[in-house]
Amino acid sequence: MWCLYKFHKRIDDRLGAYFEKHGKLIARHPWKTVIVVCLIDIGLGFGIFELKPESGINQYVPTGSVAKKDQTMVNSLYKINTSVNFNIQSLSDLGQYGEIIIETKSGDSILNYSNWKHLNNVYAFINNISIEDISGSILLYPDLCARTDGKCVVGGSFVFEHTFISDLKTSKITFPTYNLSTEQTIVLDKFIGDVKTEGGFISHASSIKFRFNLQGELFDLSRKWEEKFVEMMATFTNSDITVKYSHSNSLSEELSKNVTGDISVFSITFTLMIIFACFALMGSNCVDNRYFLGLSGVLSTCLAILAAFGVVSLCGAKFVDIVGIMPFLILGIGVDDMFILLSCLAETNCDDDVEIRIGTALKHGGTTITITSLTDIIAFCAGAASVFPSVRYFSWYTGCAVLFCYLNYVTLYIGIMTINEQRVSKELHWFTCYKTESRDTLKEYGKSKAWVICCGGAPRTTREEVEGPIEKYPKLVINKIVSNKPAKVIIIVLFLAYLAVSSWRASQFREDLDLRNLVPTESYYYKFYDTNIKHFSQGFFVSFNVRSETDYRRDFIVENINSVFKKSKEDKDMFNHFQLYWLESYMKSPQFDNTTLTNFTLGLRKFLNTTYGTIFINDILINGNSIIASRFHIHSRSLIKSSDQASLMIRLRDIAKSSPLPVFVFSPNFIFYEQYVQIVPQTIQTLVIAVSVVFLVTAIFMPLPVLILLVTMSVSMIMVGVIGMMEIWGLTLSSVTMIHIIMCVGFSVDFSAHICHAYAHIPGKDRQSKVSSALNVAGGPILNGALSSFIGISVLASSQSYIFFSFFKVMSIVLVVGVMHAIFLLPVLLSLKGPLYDTSENNSKEPEHIEFDDI
Repeated sequence: MWCLYKFHKRIDDRLGAYFEKHGKLIARHPWKTVIVVCLIDIGLGFGIFELKPESGINQYVPTGSVAKKDQTMVNSLYKINTSVNFNIQSLSDLGQYGEIIIETKSGDSILNYSNWKHLNNVYAFINNISIEDISGSILLYPDLCARTDGKCVVGGSFVFEHTFISDLKTSKITFPTYNLSTEQTIVLDKFIGDVKTEGGFISHASSIKFRFNLQGELFDLSRKWEEKFVEMMATFTNSDITVKYSHSNSLSEELSKNVTGDISVFSITFTLMIIFACFALMGSNCVDNRYFLGLSGVLSTCLAILAAFGVVSLCGAKFVDIVGIMPFLILGIGVDDMFILLSCLAETNCDDDVEIRIGTALKHGGTTITITSLTDIIAFCAGAASVFPSVRYFSWYTGCAVLFCYLNYVTLYIGIMTINEQRVSKELHWFTCYKTESRDTLKEYGKSKAWVICCGGAPRTTREEVEGPIEKYPKLVINKIVSNKPAKVIIIVLFLAYLAVSSWRASQFREDLDLRNLVPTESYYYKFYDTNIKHFSQGFFVSFNVRSETDYRRDFIVENINSVFKKSKEDKDMFNHFQLYWLESYMKSPQFDNTTLTNFTLGLRKFLNTTYGTIFINDILINGNSIIASRFHIHSRSLIKSSDQASLMIRLRDIAKSSPLPVFVFSPNFIFYEQYVQIVPQTIQTLVIAVSVVFLVTAIFMPLPVLILLVTMSVSMIMVGVIGMMEIWGLTLSSVTMIHIIMCVGFSVDFSAHICHAYAHIPGKDRQSKVSSALNVAGGPILNGALSSFIGISVLASSQSYIFFSFFKVMSIVLVVGVMHAIFLLPVLLSLKGPLYDTSENNSKEPEHIEFDDI
């Protein structure tokens, strides 16, 4: 095992020697370094003008998924003109529309004919919402509506039909299906909500929903009408009813608006970080005062963020909403590096020349921040390969920001440290830069107490003189705790209990993304969606598509199609009272003729031109006498849980694959549901890669088996704790929280690596003394870094955005759990089983006695 230590020593010495040379070089040219690096960062930052924002729910949907490929296939097979033949089940996406939900303020049933005047008023109000086209012409909803048989298609408009009104007056509205005519059956739970029945008839319904469909061919005009729709509905008032509203792009717009508002609080975070960093480093010594070092650390991090935004934007990466949390994260990482470097500087010999001290500080601190930065960058590289655009773009921006942050600290910040130390060595005042006398000298001169306090000072002689209260006192208390044997036992027992509870709750962690969480509760979309999901069916159309030329006269074909239908409708989550099966309908029609293929096709064309056959006109692709492709529709039951939605999608795909026919199943909803299928394996894959990276980087820079094991174990325990506490705090696994989980790996490594690396290279004859020295060097920076990060994210505690508030929750968890591992658990374990070698600079001989269990 001694050879492993020598290998570690060789790596640490060589890397340290490089950093020492690098530090001395910068110390000889500090002003040039500062100016050049600032100019480079600012120059790269101009690339931000190429930044391409992208908002909306699509950023959380996996790219290259089966559903996306199936959607492309559907679009290539079927061409739909929504201004002529609109059928909602035939759309390959969710379409363009404006929706309203109407409820009575009194709580009475909306299905009371006395309310029909209110429904008519709202209906007329929406039909009269107008916009202007580029020529200045006024366009109303009827000019833009999706049409079938020359009539606007409004979901729920059947309630104005004479038949429905007649049955309503006699309380004969059946549920869940209602036959408006012999040829038209309507699934009511999509339009009439919170229904109570008696004898199969509706006795009470709290709400009713209308969907005003728009033409997809007039995309820009339809989008403009949607915007005007929201604007006008906000002004609508009625003393008897409440109207909630939404449109096809509401979620994306509200999500973007919400995130943009929270990004603006970065200025507050920036200010708080400066205040804390300056306060933590400001002392009463007017010469050896580190106020400007705190300010410079925050500014160095901000320059790194600017450069990263510029470079990644120039590379074409889109700025998705969740990238807005990146600056908050990088500020925490950067300030953590700052405290480590300053701790190493405080450890140097005060009598040495500034150049030597800067080289020595970077010799020890450079390796530590290299380990943490390298691990962070590689972990985010793993995230950059994700199928989720939000995760991918976030990882690009954040990984690049970590890289620039690291480069800034080993160049720009070292230059600033040098300039500050040169000032201190000349005994210049920290603010005025005038020559300053010591306090004792000023007292001898008879100066006032105020003058002595504000103008007196001298270069430090010990580490303690320059440390702030947060660096100095907490580590003394912690040292006493971790050196006490009963306390060690209590700490280990508490952490075992923590691990058991966290593991149990982590096993309960489920995947889900409640769209209500993505917008603030006062948003019009939240109010609409909340009512919609509570009162109305969340069922959806599913189509089985036969994608090759097929002779539908053959019994084999019919039997296999019927088999697919039967299996799918027997599924527990399918609504077995509904189907749109063109072949069955055609076979029952007078136009059916299967004597020859030509007659079959000719009869089918005639059937599609009948009143009853029009509904199938978008579902069959005929070329000459051949049917090139066709599809059949069924409908699901109302599914709320994401696990149920994903499970149904997988089961239906299995049914399609089991058929000997070239069949694939598709629904526009599947595009969103794909995330629930891929989020778990993607998260596990990324976490495995990240933890493996931790293992490898630790093995390279600290190739001592115990330290490798402890760092990897600590990171794994922290991640289990984070996931378990996320579940306790009500968070779920989604493409949003997946990013937070990846981010946690970096912070976990930071805390663990700092204490273990300090232990590895600090001299000491016994474990406890090495642990005490390691806490003395790394304990203060760890606490300062964690506290500064928490202060930085504290402004997000009141955020209305799920993205930012969940980030606050996860960061709070990882900061608390990570710090507890670094300052309590790891010191206790290192004091019991840490590798015990004399790591003094001048001792390179193999010890006479080595305990293998020490390794």
